[in-house]
Amino acid sequence: MHEEFQIVKIRKCRKEDLDEIYEIERVSFNYPYPPFVFYSYLNKLFFVAEENGRIIGYIVGDRERNLIVSIAVHPDYRRKGYGRKLMEYLLKHMHGEVILQVRKSNKGAIEFYKKLGFKEKKEIKSYYMDGEDAILMVKMID
Repeated sequence: MHEEFQIVKIRKCRKEDLDEIYEIERVSFNYPYPPFVFYSYLNKLFFVAEENGRIIGYIVGDRERNLIVSIAVHPDYRRKGYGRKLMEYLLKHMHGEVILQVRKSNKGAIEFYKKLGFKEKKEIKSYYMDGEDAILMVKMID
């Protein structure tokens, strides 16, 4: 009996990962961050999920601001628990009140963050470039 298991590992992002990360960003968001944003976070809390040498997701955090900057999993790999694994891995590196912003219309992401213990704190009017409001969510980490 032979079953094929995909080994997913989470590791620090490297400069050579940025093209794959930007592709995930581009297929995940209508208004993707430009590549230089990811480059500027290379020395922050920036991790990738890798399966068989392919990057399938990433997460970016900023410890100084206690902010989760961005998270995305390639559409082919969603709903398999990789986003949760990335979040849990990042949160181990953070303390205090961790914050993130999410589009008010992104109900799936809001539910995902709630399952991880985040709570809606307030609405931020016209936060995004297209004028959409954001929901500020917070979670206390010991």
